[in-house]
Amino acid sequence: MQEKSAGERIREKKVSLDTAKVKAFFDARCQKDLPYLYNYTNYQDNHPALALERDRAEKARIAPLLAAASDALILDIGCGVGRWGDEFAVHLAGNGRYVGVDYSEGLLQLAKEHAKERENCEFYCGSFQELSAALPQKYRGKVFDRILVNGVLMYVNDEDLSLCISNVKDLLSRGGILYVKESVSYGKRLTLNQMYSEELSHDYSAIYRGIDEYEALWREFFPAQDGWKIIERGEVWENALGNRRETTAYFWLVQRK
Repeated sequence: MQEKSAGERIREKKVSLDTAKVKAFFDARCQKDLPYLYNYTNYQDNHPALALERDRAEKARIAPLLAAASDALILDIGCGVGRWGDEFAVHLAGNGRYVGVDYSEGLLQLAKEHAKERENCEFYCGSFQELSAALPQKYRGKVFDRILVNGVLMYVNDEDLSLCISNVKDLLSRGGILYVKESVSYGKRLTLNQMYSEELSHDYSAIYRGIDEYEALWREFFPAQDGWKIIERGEVWENALGNRRETTAYFWLVQRK
C-alpha cells in the first residue's frame, strides 16, 4: 500500500496534473489482484461487482447507438483492458477491426491476454497526444467509422486538449460517430491533485470538468456549419448505479456528416 499523501482538492481554478504521476497510478494498478478484469479501469474496489453492472448498463444504452457494419474500423482511445472490444468483436467480420490504444503497457498486457483468441482485436501503446505515432503503418492515412474516447479527457491537461480533439477529428470518417464519455462535475470544475484514495490505495489525480465546459469545447471544435452534429447526450446510467456525490458519468455522441 502506498504511503498516504495530503494532496489537493481544487475548485474552479485550472491547474495541470503531473502526467508522469497519473501514468504511475495506472502502472501500479496493474500490479493489483482485482476480482474482475473491468475493475482495473472501472475501479469500485470496495464494490467490485458494481463495475460489471455499470459496464452492462453503459453498453445496453450506448452499443445500439454505435452499431456499425461488420467491416467497420473501430478506434478505442484509452482502451484500458479492452472492455469495448468485448462488445464489438462479436459483430466484426472480414476486414472489420477493433483497434485499442492506451499509454499503459500494463493495461495493454491485460487486454492482449484477454483477447488473445480474437483476430479482429488489435492493441497498441501510445498517448492521446501522440495518437498517430501509436498506430501502425497500415492505418496511416485511414479513417475510422467509430471512435471511442472513454474516461480519458479527465487525465488530459487543458494545454493538450486542443491537440487531442484535433487528432480525433482527423481520424473520423464521413458519417462516422465519436463517443465521448467522461466523469464530470455536477457543478464547477473539481480537480483532484495527488489525493490519496482509501478505496484505490493510491494517490489519484483527475480533472472533473463541468458539463458546460465540455459543451463549449464541442461548439468550438465540432461546429454545425462544418457538418458536425451532437446526436445524443446525457448521463450514462441511472442514479442507482452512481455512488459519487460530486461527479457523474456523462456522454456525447458526435456525428460527422
